[in-house]
Amino acid sequence: MMDGADRIAFPDVELLGASGIVLRCRVDGKIVGVPPLRLLPGTTIARAGDLGTLVLERDMARRLGLVE
Repeated sequence: MMDGADRIAFPDVELLGASGIVLRCRVDGKIVGVPPLRLLPGTTIARAGDLGTLVLERDMARRLGLVE
């Protein structure tokens, strides 16, 4: 299990669309494609139209350009 330093939660994320390969999400005004298998516990979005929390490994968030 990873500790809290290795994960980051983004509130108020809108799930715009989902395919088997990627979830299209609006995070802080930026649209990104998130692989569903990279979602961590605490994520509350599951279907297009959902508004909630997205939890990712910090490294994945960095690769998506969501953090530095």
